Amino acid sequence: MLIKICGVRDPETAFLAAQSGAHFIGMVMTPGYRRSVTVARAKMIAEGARKGNAEPVAVFVSETPYEIVAACKEAGINLVQYYQNSIELPEHLRRIYINEPNACLREGHDYLLMEGSKPGSGELLDRSRFALPEEKKFILAGGLNPENIKEMIELYRPYGVDVSSGVEKKGEKCPTLIKQFIERVNSCE
Repeated sequence: MLIKICGVRDPETAFLAAQSGAHFIGMVMTPGYRRSVTVARAKMIAEGARKGNAEPVAVFVSETPYEIVAACKEAGINLVQYYQNSIELPEHLRRIYINEPNACLREGHDYLLMEGSKPGSGELLDRSRFALPEEKKFILAGGLNPENIKEMIELYRPYGVDVSSGVEKKGEKCPTLIKQFIERVNSCE
């Protein structure tokens, strides 16, 4: 099962999460959010992720395609999680579509992420609000943590999981919680 640790703000945490078994390390590159990082910082985090054998993911909320391409090029990132599903990105960028079960995914390149309505808030996915895709693999996010991950995997049967606030203590990523989360996900397989 794929594991994404999101909202990472330093290369040490990226490396630790990757070494612990995370496949993706996400960093928020839109300014103004609690977990936002600069492009220069994202480049260092991406290097830490790759050093630990994980793929870095650039998370954007409202940037233009031009801004996304420029930031990804500078940071050395090829996978984008973008909250504007209707806007096209260049073919060379792989993409994570958010809450868009009908997105046209390129096999082996793109992903579908299903999450709560307030990303990064720890809010659980409201199953009544979304029709989960039956024929598409998806990554589950929203309100996941080491205590509930086994139950959520059994309930939703996702292809992957994505966590941010669920592995934090006092607003900072906690190495112990990251490791616990990854271990519990892996124990479900």
